[in-house]
Amino acid sequence: MKVTVVERTLFPVDELPPEAKGKHETTKSKMLKAGKVSMAAKTEIFDFWKIHFKKSKLVKLDKKREIAIGAAIHDYGMENCRKAIMGCSYSDFHMGRNKRQTVYNDIELILRDSPHIEDFITIYERHTETKPTDTDW
Repeated sequence: MKVTVVERTLFPVDELPPEAKGKHETTKSKMLKAGKVSMAAKTEIFDFWKIHFKKSKLVKLDKKREIAIGAAIHDYGMENCRKAIMGCSYSDFHMGRNKRQTVYNDIELILRDSPHIEDFITIYERHTETKPTDTDW
């Protein structure tokens, strides 16, 4: 009996950039999604993050950040990406109030994957929800 092994891929090979060769399927998925988002949109979210966290002008939009931002915009939209960024700023742990006194607020971390994005959006929404006052009854 002859067995033929067929390489399985989730994406059309011709749609992936050359640098995707040999990458994990999750990375390929992010690259494909990021490629469908305009550079202007990715730059807008990157600039929002830089301004919000007062990042140095030396901080650049590298390929890894571009892919994370593009995939997040593709999956969650611009407004939710902004909410996730602001949510991170409301997290004591991520803003350095932790055992190591280390700030964890890189855009690639905030928009790394669905759990991170959704957690930061939740933090943002909890922080900004209106709280009832004594006169609201």
